[in-house]
Amino acid sequence: MLLIALLAGLMIGCGAAAAPTVTPSPTSPSTPAPTLPPTPSPRPTSGPVNVTSAAQAAALVFASDERWGRMMALRPDMVGQSSWYEVVADGTGFTVSITVGQGDCQAGCIERHTWQYHVDTHGSVVLVGETGDDIGMQPPVGGDGPAQITVDLTAGPTCPVEQNPPDPNCDDRPVKNAEVKLFDANGTLVATETSDDDGRVVFQVPSGAYYLEPQPAEGLMGTPEAQAVSVLGGDQSGLLFGYDTGIR
Repeated sequence: MLLIALLAGLMIGCGAAAAPTVTPSPTSPSTPAPTLPPTPSPRPTSGPVNVTSAAQAAALVFASDERWGRMMALRPDMVGQSSWYEVVADGTGFTVSITVGQGDCQAGCIERHTWQYHVDTHGSVVLVGETGDDIGMQPPVGGDGPAQITVDLTAGPTCPVEQNPPDPNCDDRPVKNAEVKLFDANGTLVATETSDDDGRVVFQVPSGAYYLEPQPAEGLMGTPEAQAVSVLGGDQSGLLFGYDTGIR
C-alpha cells in the first residue's frame, strides 16, 4: 500500500510540473477594443393599405419589385416608348399588367414580355402570371440626387370642328392654376403643386413609386384619371393629363 501511495504522489507531482503557467497579457487603456460594423435597423412594416384607385394599385406593384424602378403609363404621343403599365378593375381589386419590350414598341416590338399582378383593396400584391419572350429583365440603376417628375396639363378640343390638316390655332391649350397632388404608394400625400401659365407642374422627389391626381379645374369638364410613375435618382420623367373643354 505504501508503494502504491508513493507512485501516485510521483504521478501527481509530474502532472503539476507539466502544466504551463498562463500570465494574462497587460491591456493598455489607450488602445480601444475593435468596433463591429453597425447592424442595419429592420425595415419598418406598414399595416393594410386602403387602395382607392387603379393608379395606386400600379404604384404598389412598382414598389414590390425593383425591376419596375422606371415605369409609367402608355403615352401615345411618346416616340420610342418600350415599357408601360395598364390597369383594369376586377371584383376584388385591380389587375395590373406591365409590358416591357425591345425596340420601339409603338412601331412594333422586337421582343415583348408581360407580367400580370393582382392587387386587392388592402394592398396585397400577387404575381399571377407572365407571358412572352425571355428578355432577361434586370433592375435599372439610378444616378445621384433626386428625380424630377414634370406634369403637363392640357385642355381640348379648342375648336368645334376637327380640321385636316390640323389648324395650329386649335391645339390643346395649357391649363393653369390647377392643383396636382402627389402620393406615395401607400396613399400618403407627399406634395401638392399648382400649374403655372404653361400648364406645368414640377416635383422633385426621392427614388420611389408614386401616383399623381390632378384636381378639378375651373371651367373644364371632368378630371383626368390619376397616373402612377416610378423613378430613380437623377431621372427626369414626364406625365401628361388632358382635361375636356366640352367643345363639340
